[in-house]
Formats: sequence, structure tokens, C-alpha cells
Amino acid sequence: MAVRDSHSMAIPTELNYPPRMIYDEQGEIVGTILSYADYQTFLRVLAKNADWETLPRYLQDAIDNMLADEAEAESGEARPLRELLAESGELA
Repeated sequence: MAVRDSHSMAIPTELNYPPRMIYDEQGEIVGTILSYADYQTFLRVLAKNADWETLPRYLQDAIDNMLADEAEAESGEARPLRELLAESGELA
């Protein structure tokens, strides 16, 4: 299964590794451990589907950092934001 983001790229929603649960002294689940790849998938799904204003600040920061890391890793010539917005018709 995959979710499509605003750039029509498929976001995988299947986990690479089964999550591990963290239990407290009473045997209640208090947390979950995800692989890094699965955590990134979780962040992508949140970025696509969640209301940004209702996300906790730490999740907003995690999504911002992930997107910034991806942008840094991209190759190619840097282009001014104004030029990109003009091409997309978003700049009036």
C-alpha cells in the first residue's frame, strides 16, 4: 500500500521491520520503537495528511529536518524560490 504526496510520489506505508513495544511495570504499552526508515515513512504520512497546526512542535521540527536533509542531498543547480513559484503560477 502507498499514499501519494503532493508531488505524486508514492509514500510507502508498509513497515520494513515490525515495531517493538515498550511496556511499563504493569505490562501496559507506553511506547513503540520503529526503525529509522519506518519513522521517516511515519513522518511523510503525517506531513501529507495531518493538520500542520495541530502537530506537536517536535513532530513539525522532525518533518522540517527530514525535508531539509532531503533537499541538501538533491543534486542539481540551486534556483531562486521566486523563479520556481513563478513557474508554478503560485507567485502573483
